[in-house]
Amino acid sequence: MHYEKFQDGTVKCIEDEIPFELPEGWAWVRLGVLAQYKKGPFGSSITKAMFVPDSPDAIKIYEQKNAINKDATLGTYFISSEKYKELKDFEVFHNDIIVSCAGTIGETYVLPKEMRKGIINQALMKISLYDISLLDFYLMYFDFQLKRTAQEQGHGIALKNIPPFDVLKNTLSQFLRSKNNSA
Repeated sequence: MHYEKFQDGTVKCIEDEIPFELPEGWAWVRLGVLAQYKKGPFGSSITKAMFVPDSPDAIKIYEQKNAINKDATLGTYFISSEKYKELKDFEVFHNDIIVSCAGTIGETYVLPKEMRKGIINQALMKISLYDISLLDFYLMYFDFQLKRTAQEQGHGIALKNIPPFDVLKNTLSQFLRSKNNSA
């Protein structure tokens, strides 16, 4: 039998959710325990009236084109340090994954070490992995799961939206245990 243990110590049988048995050393985990997810700020939180010219103090706004083109240097929108303080919850960091959430949906990009300090706009989601060693696996699985879930919800039509956070976080994934982690 398969069980899920929660932080409060309670246990729930998840046998009906397990699609197949895993080889020794692998475990089932929910994507929500592997990363933190955050969608960009509400549309009116960032408007063109708030943009400032580029300067050493200006904070970059990462856009969909950064994820789609896999390039952190694209874009010419910046906000002031003061506005950044209001939107600090949307800050992205080296190794965060940004995901396009409108138009061309589901494109992912891992922000590089040499990225500029910035925040995501309303058309992006950021994923911050708790364990960066999972990056390659997570990107592959996220891409597969995202497209599969969207197709199931859209009956095989083009990807129209990112699955809601609760769907992503509660999705079970196979996970290879290493000596450094226990799932």
